[in-house]
Amino acid sequence: MSAYIGKRMLGLVIVLIGITFLSFILSNISTVDPAEAFVRRNTQTPTEEQIQELREKMGLDLPVWQQYFRWVSNAVQGDFGESLVTGNAVIKDIGEKIPATLTLVAVSLLLIVIVAISIGVLCAVYKNSLLDHLIRVVTILGISIPAFWLGFMLLMLFAVRWRLVPVSEYGGIENIILPAATLAVATTASSIRLLRANMLENTNKDFVVYAKARGISKRKITWKYIFKNATPPLVTLFGQTAGYLLAGTAVVESVFSWPGIGSYAVRSITARDLPAINVYVLLTAVVFVICNLLADITNVLLNPQMLKESGEL
Repeated sequence: MSAYIGKRMLGLVIVLIGITFLSFILSNISTVDPAEAFVRRNTQTPTEEQIQELREKMGLDLPVWQQYFRWVSNAVQGDFGESLVTGNAVIKDIGEKIPATLTLVAVSLLLIVIVAISIGVLCAVYKNSLLDHLIRVVTILGISIPAFWLGFMLLMLFAVRWRLVPVSEYGGIENIILPAATLAVATTASSIRLLRANMLENTNKDFVVYAKARGISKRKITWKYIFKNATPPLVTLFGQTAGYLLAGTAVVESVFSWPGIGSYAVRSITARDLPAINVYVLLTAVVFVICNLLADITNVLLNPQMLKESGEL
């Protein structure tokens, strides 16, 4: 197990280095100069001298590789730079925004687990029934509908037309229902289809036939044998989903005016706030890779045979 975790941690470091460097490359490819954008936004009559002075202060006059190593060396010491928009340390801004995003993601994950498991099991148990066919259509729509469009439709119905929830507020449970549901829909639909397929695949396995021959109840067979052996791919998807949700809340947070790191990232990109963009990219990469690592470790704990198959044991 220790060798497996060490191997995955090494991969994590390599991925982070690649992602952060790629972020610097893409930022420098952009035709918009962050220093020029900042000066023009905060000065009525900007001059080339002011822009050049800020570029030198930000280190934008250096080659890309020097900027990258300069940023990495500062980041290792806990200095991620200051936001060009707020003037605060970027890590401070992120720290103030992340509780709202964590709350949104936690509620979304709870919805995904409850809905996906309950409906996925029902579809497997009652395969090819009217319920199964109806849920199949709904899940296809759930996977296909863009999150921003779904968010606007939910706002129009529940907040504007029926006035059941506030349009854009933050704090209470009534404020988080719509954004959490919007964030959870696509993943819930995918999880339902995956769980149904995995359970049906395990239905005719030898251990299930043996359990039926022993006279074990259908409910116990469904949950103890079929469901348990169908969960590893779902755990992997859940780990990927946790990283995706935390890293991909920008659209949903913008639609619902949710004060999280997603909205912060959108504003930073619009304002060409380079220090904030780099930290956001690093944070999302760390979260995504760690969530995938935890999902793989959980799968190994559920099925130790995976280590033998991978040659780690």
